[in-house]
Amino acid sequence: MLVKRRPPCTRCGARTALARISPIKGADEFRIFECGHCGQVDYYAVPEEGEWIVLRGEMLAEVVESLRHQ
Repeated sequence: MLVKRRPPCTRCGARTALARISPIKGADEFRIFECGHCGQVDYYAVPEEGEWIVLRGEMLAEVVESLRHQ
């Protein structure tokens, strides 16, 4: 995925809304986007340069756990 301010929903493709930004290790930011159309919540690791990484499964669990210990 190319760097975008508001990526499309990974489920329905509708425009998403930014819900939260947090700093994380290994990337510059952790961003949460919510879809107002279908309710999907998408999680991204956002580096300063390069492509955003959609976080799911174990990768998402690791980021959430690291945020709990900050």
